[in-house]
Amino acid sequence: MMIKRICSAVIAAGFIIAAMPVSTIAQEKTQEKKLTTQQQKMKDCATKWKDEKARTNAKGREAYNKFMSGCLKN
Repeated sequence: MMIKRICSAVIAAGFIIAAMPVSTIAQEKTQEKKLTTQQQKMKDCATKWKDEKARTNAKGREAYNKFMSGCLKN
């Protein structure tokens, strides 16, 4: 009888622990994360890179790095 209660308590604790990360993840998703100034600038430059790449048919990591370097300096 005592073993059944202990097993039930352990199983219940396992379910509670397993459910905790799900609620934490749900809370994180509902909270909008603010981008830092640098992150926002990177995001804006990435969008500009797509336009530049389509316009000039640029390819490769070297072209990307050169463009991003110039864009981030502005």
